[in-house]
Amino acid sequence: MTQGSRTTESRNHDYDAIRDIMNQIKDRLSMPDRATLAVGLVGHLATMMNGHQAEKLIAELIEEMERVQDVPPNRKLSDARKRSERAGRSEQLGGGPEGSGQPL
Repeated sequence: MTQGSRTTESRNHDYDAIRDIMNQIKDRLSMPDRATLAVGLVGHLATMMNGHQAEKLIAELIEEMERVQDVPPNRKLSDARKRSERAGRSEQLGGGPEGSGQPL
C-alpha cells in the first residue's frame, strides 16, 4: 500500500478565507501592526521550511512587493541607480551596508 504525500502544501487554496482574513487585517490593524504581523508570519513559516522553500518564499515576497508598488518604471531605474551610488560611497568610506558602520 502506498502512503499519500506528506506535504503540507494545499493544492486547493481557500481564497474566500484568505480574502476574509486579509480584509479583517486591513480593517482592524494599523500599518505598523500589519508590518509586525507580516514579519511574524514569515518568521513562523520559516520555522517549518527547509532552505530551498525559504528562498522560494522570499523570492515570491519580493516579486509580489514589486508588483503592487505604484512606481513608474523610469523612477524605479532612477531609485535603483541612487541606491547603487550610495552603496558605492559607503564602500569607499570603509563602511558596510548603509547605516551599519560595519565593514563589508
